[in-house]
Amino acid sequence: MNEWSRLSLVTAATTPVVTTVEAKRHMNVFHDDDDTLVDLYVTAATELIEGPNGIGIALRPQTWRLSLDYFPAEIRIPLGPVTGVTSVKYTDTTGAEQIVTGYRLDKDAQPARLLPALGASWPTICDPGAVKVEFKCGYAEVPFVLRAAVLLLAGHWYNNRETVDDTSLKKIPYGVDTILERYRVGRFG
Repeated sequence: MNEWSRLSLVTAATTPVVTTVEAKRHMNVFHDDDDTLVDLYVTAATELIEGPNGIGIALRPQTWRLSLDYFPAEIRIPLGPVTGVTSVKYTDTTGAEQIVTGYRLDKDAQPARLLPALGASWPTICDPGAVKVEFKCGYAEVPFVLRAAVLLLAGHWYNNRETVDDTSLKKIPYGVDTILERYRVGRFG
């Protein structure tokens, strides 16, 4: 099982990457009839980019849980940018949940790393899903270039919604793909 499949969303983002008004302005839509459709494309573009099934980043603030079978020397948090760790817990050999209080977060590493406190070590445990790291990630303010990627992709889908050419439906527009490659984390898409 890879690290991406060990992630689960705890608290979703509460704000859109771009507003309906911004998206409509980008798409040159001057009426309200397609607002639901515009929002759908913005949401779909965001979901294509964001999270473990996207390029490995969180565009907006949200909380995720990483489940591991044991404590490695360093815990790599694959989804970023990591802004903090909410909790580190594990299930001990008696089945009781324990909280780890001594750890260090290296947010500057790519991906971010979680290490035991200086002079300490992680508990010894090995059981499927025994270790749970809950962390916060996402940009406080989404970089303009990533906002542009959402707008470009949503606009492409809005303008090509009736496309019947199979190859154009499978491709991400070149400008979007170029932007996303700059931010892609930890794997090849």
